[in-house]
Amino acid sequence: MPLDRALRTALRNFSTFFLIVALATVPLNVVWGFLYQDVIGLQEVHDDIRDLPEGQRVRGVDSSQIDRARYAQLVVLAIEAALIPVLLRVTRRAIEIDDSGHVPTALGAWRGVGRRSERPGSGWRGGVVLMTALFAVAVWLLASLIGNLIAAPLGDQVAWLVVGLGRGLTLALALPFALVGMVEARVPA
Repeated sequence: MPLDRALRTALRNFSTFFLIVALATVPLNVVWGFLYQDVIGLQEVHDDIRDLPEGQRVRGVDSSQIDRARYAQLVVLAIEAALIPVLLRVTRRAIEIDDSGHVPTALGAWRGVGRRSERPGSGWRGGVVLMTALFAVAVWLLASLIGNLIAAPLGDQVAWLVVGLGRGLTLALALPFALVGMVEARVPA
């Protein structure tokens, strides 16, 4: 069954797939966190900052900076979405290495991303893609909730790092399931 194969493949080589995604998502989100560390440090009072008269700030943060941080996060999200085709190729390469009897590594899969795929396909098994995507969303939601619980009691000085790492790592935990599902859902030509 294709869904069973996709989940077995994802779990068997999860550390490799995790690192493949983390190499792309963690740096983006940590840089975003660093650039907006003052805004992130005041997350709990964003609504109160928005209610302040124009020109007033809390520790140097006003509502326009909160908006810029949110727009910048959307840019990071757009970059991550644009990286999905590349991540699919890298994931496919790791699966091909595994299928050939070798142990796939994240850096080895990234190095071989430009090679032609040995797994051509002519269509998709929609059910496999849908189920692995739903599983990925469930993992992402749970990991995000746990990350928020971890970040809540930390001080303002490290909140940016925890939030940036948390966003990148939650994607790295969840996205491999969807990526492997998309690769395994291809109907052989």
